[in-house]
Amino acid sequence: MSAALIRALVLRPYRESSWEHLIHSAEQHGVASLLYKHIRHADVQLPKAGRRLLQSLYLRNRMSNGIRNKAVVEIVKAYHHEGIEVLLVKGIALCNFVYSEIGLRPMRDIDLLVKKSDLKRAKRVLLALGYTTAQHHAIPHDYYHLVPMEKNIDGLPVAIELHHNLLPFHPQYPLWPLEKSYAHAREIEIDGTTAKTLSLEDTLHYVYLHGFQAPLTYEPYRMMHVADIVSLVEKYISDLNWSKIQRETPTLVNSISRFHFLTPWSGSVRTELNLDVRKQPRGVGHAFSGWPLQKIKGKKLRNMPVLLKETFFPSRWWLQVYYGHLCGGSYWKVRCFEHPRTLWRWVKVYWAAYLKIRKTETRSN
Repeated sequence: MSAALIRALVLRPYRESSWEHLIHSAEQHGVASLLYKHIRHADVQLPKAGRRLLQSLYLRNRMSNGIRNKAVVEIVKAYHHEGIEVLLVKGIALCNFVYSEIGLRPMRDIDLLVKKSDLKRAKRVLLALGYTTAQHHAIPHDYYHLVPMEKNIDGLPVAIELHHNLLPFHPQYPLWPLEKSYAHAREIEIDGTTAKTLSLEDTLHYVYLHGFQAPLTYEPYRMMHVADIVSLVEKYISDLNWSKIQRETPTLVNSISRFHFLTPWSGSVRTELNLDVRKQPRGVGHAFSGWPLQKIKGKKLRNMPVLLKETFFPSRWWLQVYYGHLCGGSYWKVRCFEHPRTLWRWVKVYWAAYLKIRKTETRSN
């Protein structure tokens, strides 16, 4: 990976503006701190302004996550005292047991998973700790998490999202309450306090679902999600129960094998998982960008052919990651039947919503 990074950064003539664009893109994708770490490790020289900007982004993440760690330790202790079972999920967990240091994995808020029956008690504990309900959040009462709770700690606004289901309620996602994962949860240590998070296998499955198999209307993946999966697998390749993963999610290994063309898997991972990475697929890194992610309304007629192409003929790389079939008959089944069927489901969803609106308008008239 370091060799590939050096080739990309040294053998191409980068101007000051090019570095600014690269750093901005890295920050948008949540990997600016990782870029800083690997540039330092590879001893790549970059313009002074770019180096200072990357360093400041890394230091900001490290300081912010240190404050969030302090906050979550206080919450975990309070929940333990009240007998409330809780799992730390997403960024707050990943930065503490997957990455080599907490400043490498940015996050916007702290995500906690509790039982639905414990939601009210869990919220009362947060209120007692000085958190208040965030304003201007139009979250319905039956959403998969509560309106964020906020508190200013050492000058940083810390937001807590209390989940009673790990993923949004959508037909494409499985139901994932705390009870599904708590019995085989993984213990992690944060500033000397023991907390619990998803098992390694559940973490891998969740990050993949959240980052790479989201409904088509959701925003495309970020490189941060690639880094989460690659870091997890490389670090725990021998600890992950691959027979269980293959049994429960048989196409997952196929999907993550495609990340090799973004950042190469190590030899040990390729051997352990028997990854076939000889042939690079078309459109590496190109996420789905057709309808329904892009709206038809307001599109100019001359742009419609491009939208149709992006809708019905997305990149081979994205199809392999999203559906988990790499070649042969299973791949062409995805290309010709499964992906069009996914689009047809969205047609039915939007048609049903349209009819509902028309029915409401007719009644009001």
